[in-house]
Amino acid sequence: MAEGKKKMGIMATISSNTIVKNGMPFIGKVLEQVAPYMEKMFVTISEKSDDGTIAEVNRVYEKYPDKLIVDFENVSRVGLLTEVEQAQANKTTSEWILFLSDDDYWPKEELLKCIQQLDKDPTMLAYSVNPYQMIDWETHDSSWAGKAFSKFLRQKGLRYVREWPDEMPADENNQLLYRRQHPKVKELPYKFYHLPLLKGHSFRNEAWAGHYKYKVGTPIKLDKPLVI
Repeated sequence: MAEGKKKMGIMATISSNTIVKNGMPFIGKVLEQVAPYMEKMFVTISEKSDDGTIAEVNRVYEKYPDKLIVDFENVSRVGLLTEVEQAQANKTTSEWILFLSDDDYWPKEELLKCIQQLDKDPTMLAYSVNPYQMIDWETHDSSWAGKAFSKFLRQKGLRYVREWPDEMPADENNQLLYRRQHPKVKELPYKFYHLPLLKGHSFRNEAWAGHYKYKVGTPIKLDKPLVI
């Protein structure tokens, strides 16, 4: 059992799944932040990464060689990344998966509050969380209020449907694990920080991103600036 959870009497097992291309400067901090609470951390790196991501993940591996499981992908088109995500899920043996993007930064207290929920209802298949979509280090995007994403996924029966980046987690019957449609998905009132606008690379800035391109709404100040 992960040391951080054991101290709090949390029995549910959880591992993180991450796919990353160019994840600097946050990928190392993102992984280190959740490491004490994870059984394993599965990270698949694009062979096209050229910003130091590979070296940074290797640095984290040196700290957590028994937890971090590193693989590489070189898909011929981005839609096939759904298959990479499914392969990660299939390799995971923990009860739960934390779907962890390379720019998802979790405050430890918020992460633990979420993990504590995993023991409470054996019928739940997923828990969703609404992030702070950061515009800069002090402000977040008000238009993201209410956009909760299923980040905690029960491993058994988990499937990813649709081609990336339109992929969605689904149950064994291919019913989407979306809080407004699935009775076994619950939204939690906790927060993590989503940091794509603070990093050098994001697929949403690619020419092909289409409706995924960022459209920044009204900024709202955080109670205190984000420090990582």
